[in-house]
Amino acid sequence: MEVVGFIDTVKNWPTLLVKKTDRFSCELRIDKNKNKEAWTVMYDNDRGKQPWLGIVIPMGGGWTPGKRCEKIQERLEYFRKDGLRFIESRPDPSTPGQEVICARTKLSGNGCPLLLTLNVGVDGYQAMVDMTAALFNGSTVYQNTDGEFVPHVPRESPMVDLETFLAEEDKLAGNN
Repeated sequence: MEVVGFIDTVKNWPTLLVKKTDRFSCELRIDKNKNKEAWTVMYDNDRGKQPWLGIVIPMGGGWTPGKRCEKIQERLEYFRKDGLRFIESRPDPSTPGQEVICARTKLSGNGCPLLLTLNVGVDGYQAMVDMTAALFNGSTVYQNTDGEFVPHVPRESPMVDLETFLAEEDKLAGNN
């Protein structure tokens, strides 16, 4: 009898304890810079879906851009739960001449788990700038105080801070 009572209590738990749906998804959207369709990782920040990463560069490996988008959105969803903070480009220490784009989380500390591997010879910085242009309304450059155009991510520190783009709930993730 106690077990039945416990099960009834569990059935009436508040919905806050139920797993929230994933925030990342993929959509085929128009790339404004190239005026053609490109798979784009979208993020739902509670104010609506926003484009995050455009699959706008060839990545090889025999994957279609749609399949690549799905894999990246799955990884971002996993990193979101660990407290996603930054996306950055860096050389791949295990493969000379190849760079990666990785994601820093609260739980990874100074580590940077792999988000995607770029083709040999592809400039990781430029690939990250091109892919994250969607975060900045499609603009890959800003004007500085001297009126000069500068990229939204400086080459000296090839990292995109995601804090301002995250939903409040996701800003708190990874605080275990």
